[in-house]
Amino acid sequence: MSDPIDRLATAAPGAELGVALAAVDPATLSAHELVVVAMARQRQLAHEEAAQLRVFAELAARPEYQRCDAPDDLAAGHVHRAVQAAGDEVSLAMRWTPGRATGQVALAVELLQELPDTFEALEAGRIDADKARLIAERTRCLPDTDLRHRVETAVLPVAEDRTRWVLDQRMRSEVIAADPAGAEDRRRQAADRRCVGRPEPGSPGGDDGTATMTLYGPAEDVIALWVATDAAARHARCAGDDRSLDQLRFDLLTGLAWTALESGHLGCCNPICTTAAAPPPSCADADADANGNGNGGPVVLGRRRGRAATVHVAVPVGAYLGSDDLPGHLDGYGPVTAGTVRRITADATLRRLLTDPADGRLLEYGRTSYTPPADLTAHVIARDRTCRFPTCHRPATEAEIDHKIPYAEGGTTDPANTWALHDGHHRAKTWHTFTITTDTHGTTWWTTPAGHHYPAEPEVVGPVMSTPAPVPAGVGGSYPPDPEPPPF
Repeated sequence: MSDPIDRLATAAPGAELGVALAAVDPATLSAHELVVVAMARQRQLAHEEAAQLRVFAELAARPEYQRCDAPDDLAAGHVHRAVQAAGDEVSLAMRWTPGRATGQVALAVELLQELPDTFEALEAGRIDADKARLIAERTRCLPDTDLRHRVETAVLPVAEDRTRWVLDQRMRSEVIAADPAGAEDRRRQAADRRCVGRPEPGSPGGDDGTATMTLYGPAEDVIALWVATDAAARHARCAGDDRSLDQLRFDLLTGLAWTALESGHLGCCNPICTTAAAPPPSCADADADANGNGNGGPVVLGRRRGRAATVHVAVPVGAYLGSDDLPGHLDGYGPVTAGTVRRITADATLRRLLTDPADGRLLEYGRTSYTPPADLTAHVIARDRTCRFPTCHRPATEAEIDHKIPYAEGGTTDPANTWALHDGHHRAKTWHTFTITTDTHGTTWWTTPAGHHYPAEPEVVGPVMSTPAPVPAGVGGSYPPDPEPPPF
């Protein structure tokens, strides 16, 4: 091994190591030397991750993000988080989702203030950012800083010398040992947080029209679902069904959903009265009503904002008629093939939204099995689809309907002055000195506390056949071209 490569094996991360690594040509190295260079680059990468986290922590400490303009009568109930405001700033600048950006800012503050030894190990390149994040996440449940430091001291040697999996096992053991009573309380509280995750598009093999949905809750309930579904699938196989067991398990569960959307109720018995995590409540004593609720009757599907539960798909006119194969848009998922659009529209209970292929705008609300709502909220949700903060992709169905120009300042309640904002970004606009201005093209420009400007373009609901005019990137103070710059 040559002297320069030999020095890389023990060099501390920093400016000098960065210069040395820049001069390395991997094509000239042996396999042994390549491993040495890979290890050196990992140390340098960890050092740079720590440097960026230090920048984020410093940003959150600046007065621009400490400010909160909530009125006195609301301030008492509003917990302003500088981390959130700084995270929104980072989200726009880095083109990260707000959750990712705020998580990184929060991690930076947490490591520097509460886990300095972990931060120092990251900065020195002895652990990577993934392990530093794991130490922060696993110790966050402990009730005081002293306990966090005790666990941190115990696990850092493991973090430096062993894999993440081994570190995680040791972390779990040390956290329970540090606070056994708290661990038992957390186990009980975790059952209250049982949930089904929102579907995520794509698969490890790429975007192939599939999605994944997670189930989180007490192990005994999850195992019960698996055992029952597996038993039903195996019975079907024994009865001659030629689908695989995996296909049958999936089809049995999703078949319950499609049947429920058509019938308006889920299943033939009330699962709320039978899960191990939630033993029978007062429903055991309730009389069954006309909808079949109570005493183990079917669970009626609820309504949201006055609308019945339904699958939404945006349908290009040509795809719906079969004259072209432009993709549609499945709400909660994203683009789907024209064949999928036609299959869903033929077989499913859904709301159809016809779109113009020239510019993607809505042409009309369609209807199949129920009358579509005509109120403003339904229109805004269908039009915006997601929160209108430039980097937020949470669905409009979970957002608040906000006045661009506040109602108290003369803003009207109509489609042009209302849009969907996730509650966190609604607060950012109302109280945290993020401001907006809409130009004559319909683009709304967000101005951040740091003075940068970012565009929120009108949402295109359907696919567009024509080539649109170029849209400015809007990164860090970029503006639309003259003659109509943003009005600030």
